[in-house]
Amino acid sequence: MAQEANQTADAEDRTAALARDGAARIEWVRTHSPVLDGYVREAVNDGSLRGKRVAVVVHLEAKTAFLATVLADAGAEVIAAGSNPRTTDASVVAALRERGMTVVADAGGDYDSWELELKAAADCEPDYIIDDGAELTMRTAEHRPDVFAKLKGVSEETTTGTARLQAMSAAGNLPFPALTANDARCKHLFDNRYATGQTTLQALLRLTNRQIAGARIAVVGYGYVGKGLALYAKAMGARTFVAEVDPVRALEAHTDGHTVGSRAEIFPQAEAIITATGGMRAIGEADIQYLAHDVVLGNAGHHDLEVDTEALAAAASNVFESRPGITSYTVGDRDLHVLAGGALVNIAGGSGHPVEVMDLTFAVQGLGVHHLASTELEPGVHILPKALDDSIAIAKLASYGITLDELRADQRDDHTARMEEGGAA
Repeated sequence: MAQEANQTADAEDRTAALARDGAARIEWVRTHSPVLDGYVREAVNDGSLRGKRVAVVVHLEAKTAFLATVLADAGAEVIAAGSNPRTTDASVVAALRERGMTVVADAGGDYDSWELELKAAADCEPDYIIDDGAELTMRTAEHRPDVFAKLKGVSEETTTGTARLQAMSAAGNLPFPALTANDARCKHLFDNRYATGQTTLQALLRLTNRQIAGARIAVVGYGYVGKGLALYAKAMGARTFVAEVDPVRALEAHTDGHTVGSRAEIFPQAEAIITATGGMRAIGEADIQYLAHDVVLGNAGHHDLEVDTEALAAAASNVFESRPGITSYTVGDRDLHVLAGGALVNIAGGSGHPVEVMDLTFAVQGLGVHHLASTELEPGVHILPKALDDSIAIAKLASYGITLDELRADQRDDHTARMEEGGAA
């Protein structure tokens, strides 16, 4: 009995220590999130969210946790879950539970446990979802159609999730309004480009202990994420390559100074390849033949399957851990190295996006769910109103001590002014 009591006490001590660590991490985020902790906190505290159940399903680390606390402080009943089984932080989970919040995720899980966590979140019957990749939204439709039919709104974080919601809407299967937070300028212009560009390369360098100056870095996909990756790699002295199937984006990458071509042309030259498509199997079975010996493969897109690790394992004669966070596959006479198991490398292999950028992204999400709760919107996919998007930027600029001029009357185009006022041309 004494031994069991000691073991219980030890477990409680470890949990308490984890909770203190998580609380410190969340507090660090708070002190560097002037928009979320100021302007957004004030805006959402008008009673619109009081008593509403809001499921927050984004990578469950300190920045997400702070968003959850802001919503909880506004009176929402928050359910926290993770959008990927490999990116949940144990200390953050402990801190939120210590606070009394419903958390249906645990660190160290796999895809089976993650599916159960998402179903548990759906079973909590949320009124609103702040989603990442529409993962909970889709599971709710499948697992709890009764809850799905009663959902009052979803605010979606990613390009992938936005595409999924638009497909559901086009098929007539979206009975509630959904905001594509990803399409807000204060999200994709900063989060997708600058944050992912910086933190993905930071994680790659930390995991590999390799040099980037002079290295040949290939990016698959040239949306906002791909642009940020190529921008940062080039600025750090890398020779940059882009593989893109969209001809306009490919032309843009060429004009930006990157070498553009097909996978067959680019992959054999690359020392590191980073996927940024938001789709499936950006590096798939058909591409393995083009990969050079000692190449590093990392994923900066939504799906863990952007790098097809199952195809690599099937082709390999040996699979081994060459360094912490790096799985190596021996295929013929080549060793191919995958970072963080193919999960989002900047989170699973790093610290995630910078706090300052997530202050913007989660300001969009916080105001987004508040907009859903306080505004009558038709079912379908909507974009955050420009006025709200602008207000976030204004608050961020103010936190830097920056004020802007307003357009004077004599600077306006008379024809445009008359059209805006509804007058004759």
